[in-house]
Amino acid sequence: MNDTAAEAGRLAVWVGLRKAWAVSSKDMRIYYFQPAVLIFGLVFPVAIFFAFMIGRDVDAVSLFPGLIALTLFFSTTTVAPFSVPWEKMNRTFERLLFAPLSMSEAVLGKVISAFLFGLVVSIFPLLIGIIFFGSSIEDWAALVLGLFLGSLCMATMGMLVSTVRADTPPKVMMVLNVVRLPLMFMSGIFIAIPTLPYYGRVIAWFSPVSYCTDLFYRGLGFRDYFGLLTSVLMLIAFTAAMFFASVLRMRAWNR
Repeated sequence: MNDTAAEAGRLAVWVGLRKAWAVSSKDMRIYYFQPAVLIFGLVFPVAIFFAFMIGRDVDAVSLFPGLIALTLFFSTTTVAPFSVPWEKMNRTFERLLFAPLSMSEAVLGKVISAFLFGLVVSIFPLLIGIIFFGSSIEDWAALVLGLFLGSLCMATMGMLVSTVRADTPPKVMMVLNVVRLPLMFMSGIFIAIPTLPYYGRVIAWFSPVSYCTDLFYRGLGFRDYFGLLTSVLMLIAFTAAMFFASVLRMRAWNR
């Protein structure tokens, strides 16, 4: 009896993942190369970063952990806030509600597509740093965990922002940037967290981006602040909290 229940549970999980992947693959085909996604997810963060870097007397290598974090942050938080209101505006989101999948599976599908987009895009600044600027990977575990957990956490953040009651992508993007811009400056992206003043280090604890950035600093051989275990646990906690909040808000929104 227990074996039958366990087998049924594994089958249900597998079926749920397949449904989520169907939503994700659809989003990847439709939204990855939309101009707004490419501009806000890739061009915008790189432009901001190099505008900040130009004229500063700092070693470019020391800035690449922040560039990777910034690119990952903007790219992962752009897909869902664009796709969800776009589908609502075009009256196609209702198809998901009538499909045989739960709201958790629909949200997971959106998160997976944003996760993969951010993961792929963030590899480019990493390669640029290694090939052209002499960056080196000193802690592979920290770097890989930063890429995977950071991308997953930022994807759930984008999904949570997409649940605001706005019916067009520009309205959601406006709300998104109100969230992203403060986090960008309080998370150690431009200035490493250990070098921030005391109040800055306190504020950094409340930003999930801080832990992702800290892992990149550690991975590329620079001084970290939180430590590997703390950063990993906090990213997992933020991811779980924002995912369940997204599911609850989407259910409330679509009643």
